[in-house]
Amino acid sequence: MTKCNSSRFIVIGLLISTINVSSVQAANNSLTGKVVEKSTSEPLEFANVVVFISSDSSQVAGATTDEFGIFKFSGLSDGNYYAQIGFIGFSTLTTPAFSLKNSALDLGVLKIEISPIALGNVEVNAEKATFNNSIDRKIYNVERDILSQTSSASDLLQNIPSVSVDVDGNISLRGAENVTIFINGKPSLLMRKNSAVVLQQMPANSIERIEVITNPSAKYKPDGVSGIINIVLKKESRPGLNGTVSASAGNQNRYNANTNLNYKLERLNLYGGYALRHRNSPRVSTSSRITRDSSRQAISYYDDNSSSGSGALAHVLNGGLDYTLNEKNQFDVSGNYFYQDSYRDQTSHTIFRDVMRQITTDFNTDRTNNEYEKEWELTSTFEHNFNKEDHLLNFELNHSGYNEEEDNLYDETYTVPDNSNALHHIQIRKGGTLTELYAEYTYPINEETEIEAGYVGEYLRDDIRYLGEDFNQQQNNWITDANKTNRFLFHQDIHALYGTFGHSFEDFSFLAGLRAEQALITSNLVSSDSTIDNDYFKLYPTLHLTYQFSDRQEIQLNYSHRVNRADSDEHNPFAEYSDPRNMEAGNPKIKPEQIHSVELGYHLKTEHFSVLPTVYYRYKYDAFTEIRQYVNDTTMLRTHTNLASDRSAGAELVVSANIKNILNLNWSADAFYQVIDATNLGYSENKSTISWNTKLAANLHLTKSNLIQLNAYHRSARLTP
Repeated sequence: MTKCNSSRFIVIGLLISTINVSSVQAANNSLTGKVVEKSTSEPLEFANVVVFISSDSSQVAGATTDEFGIFKFSGLSDGNYYAQIGFIGFSTLTTPAFSLKNSALDLGVLKIEISPIALGNVEVNAEKATFNNSIDRKIYNVERDILSQTSSASDLLQNIPSVSVDVDGNISLRGAENVTIFINGKPSLLMRKNSAVVLQQMPANSIERIEVITNPSAKYKPDGVSGIINIVLKKESRPGLNGTVSASAGNQNRYNANTNLNYKLERLNLYGGYALRHRNSPRVSTSSRITRDSSRQAISYYDDNSSSGSGALAHVLNGGLDYTLNEKNQFDVSGNYFYQDSYRDQTSHTIFRDVMRQITTDFNTDRTNNEYEKEWELTSTFEHNFNKEDHLLNFELNHSGYNEEEDNLYDETYTVPDNSNALHHIQIRKGGTLTELYAEYTYPINEETEIEAGYVGEYLRDDIRYLGEDFNQQQNNWITDANKTNRFLFHQDIHALYGTFGHSFEDFSFLAGLRAEQALITSNLVSSDSTIDNDYFKLYPTLHLTYQFSDRQEIQLNYSHRVNRADSDEHNPFAEYSDPRNMEAGNPKIKPEQIHSVELGYHLKTEHFSVLPTVYYRYKYDAFTEIRQYVNDTTMLRTHTNLASDRSAGAELVVSANIKNILNLNWSADAFYQVIDATNLGYSENKSTISWNTKLAANLHLTKSNLIQLNAYHRSARLTP
C-alpha cells in the first residue's frame, strides 16, 4: 500500500481553497460527502475535493477532508456542478453532474482506489500529525515516539501531555489519580484493579493512538475524577497469519516478554496474545508520628524505619475472534486472564517514646508476605448496521471475576520493656464478580445531526474475609483474634439510561448529553449480623461546544458532571491490618464523590506547529479523604470519610513543532491551584497549594533512517487530603 504525505496535502488543500474564479452570486446551497479507500472503506484524511461548473469546467471551490474523511462546502450558487476527488497515489474520481438550487446535497460515500501505476513505482513517506483535537477528546498519534517501538504502554503514557505515571506505574491525569482506563473504547476489569501492572506489560508497538478525554460525554460511564484515557490498539488488516514477539530485561532481576498472533480470513479474524513480567522492588521507608493532646502539646512519639525486598511474576493471556456474518452484522467474542504471584520480605525497627522522649517500647519485626491474584473476563458483542451510514445498534455482555489472597506472618522481637517475642498471622481473602450489559443505538439524522441513546446495567458482588491469629507460646498453638476476624459482603447494582444529541451549524458544533443513574448499594456486615443500604439517584449532564474560525483555528468549551464511587474496601467497616499496629477500615455510609468539570481550549495549527492552550476548573463536593487516629496507645486506624469540598483551577499548554523536518518538539506544561475545605470535619482553615508539571519529547533526525529522542519531565509536590 502506498503511504501518503499528509502534511503536503494540507498546503495543497489550503491553496486550492483560496482559488475562486466564479463571479456568480452565492445562494443558500451546501454540499457534503465522505471519501474512503475503496479496498478497506477506511476514511481518507486530507483528500482534495474540488468543485467545477459543468458548463465550462471552471473551478469554484476546493477543500480537504477531515480525519473522518468528511468534506463540506457552503454558500455555493445555484447551478450545475461536478466534483473531483484526488489523493497522491490514488486514481482521481470524478462525480456525475449534479444540480444545486437552494438545497443541501449529500454525495454520500465516495470510494477512491490506489493507482496501479503508484503501486509499482511511487513510494511517498509520511507521518501522521502528532496531535489532533476533536469535539470531546485530544488524540495523540504515538508512531513518532521511539518508545512506541521499544517499551510498554506505561512508558508511552509518560510522554502524553496531562498524564503522569509514578514509580509504581499508577496513572494520574492533571494531578488526579482516579482515572478510568479504556481499551478500544471499552472498560475492562483488568484496568480497574491492576491497570498499573497490565499497562507495564502491554507492548507499546501494539498501540495506534492514545485519546485523552477530560470531559467525557454522557455516553460514557461518569466514573473517575479526572476523566478517561482510551488506548486504541492497532488492527491487523493483512490476510493470513501475522504476529510479533518482543522481550526486554533490566537490572534488579526485572524482565518481561510478550507475543501476539493474528490469523485473518475473509470474514473471520482470530487473535491472541501472552505476556509475562517479573519485577523486583527494593524499598526503604521511614515513618514518624507525634501524638498531641487537645491543647496540641506533644504527649508521645513514634518512629519506624524499614527496608524490604519484594517481587512479582505476572501473566496476562488474551484471545478472541471477530466474525462478519454479512455486510450488516458482526459478532465478537474475547477473553482475558490475569495471574500474579508476589512476595515481600521486610525488616523494620520501631520505637515508641513518652512525653520526655524516653523509650517505652523498642522492637524489631520480620515480616513475610505472600500474595496471589487472578482475574478473568469474557466479553461478547453484536453490531448491526442499518442501510444508512453510521446507523448502528450494539449489544455487549461482559462477565468478569477475581480472587485474591494475602498471607502475612509477623515475628516481633522486643528489647524494651523486656526481651521477648511475639508472632502474629493475618490472612486476607477477597473475591467477586461483575456483570455488565450494554445496549447502544446511534442514528445520524443527516450529515449535521446525530443522536445516541443507550442502557447500561452493572451488577457487582464482592466477598471479603479477614482472619487474625496470635501464637500462644504456652499452649504452642494459634489463637484466633475475634477483633481481626470477620466477613463482609458488598452488592452494588447500577442502572443507567443516557442520550446525546450532536449538531453542526456551519462552523459551530455542539454535543449535549444527559445520563440518569440509579445506584442500589447494600453492605452486609456478616460478622455483626447487620446490613446497611446506601442507595442514590443522580443525573449527569454533559455539554461540548466547538467553533471553527478556519481550517487552522478552533475554540472549545466543555462541561461534565462526574462521580467517584467508593469501592467495596472503602465501604467495609471491618479493619484490614497491614501490620499489627496499622489498620485501615472503610465507611459503609460514605457518599459518592461528585465532580463538576469545565474547560476552555483554543487550538491553532499550521503546517509546522500546533499550539493548544487550555484553562480548566474542577469542583468536588463530598470529596474522599482519609482520617487517621489512634485506637489505643500503639495502634493507628486509617478510615475514609467525605470532605466539604476540593477545588482546583489550572492552565495547560501543549506545543508541537516541526523544524525543517529535522527536529520535532513536543512540549507541554500544566499548573493548577488546589484548595481543600475540611470545615465539616472540624478544621477551621482551608489548605491550598500550587502544583505544576512539565514534559518534553524531542526527536532529532540525524539521517533518513537514524533518529535520536530525548524525553524529560518534572512533577512538583502535591496536596493530598
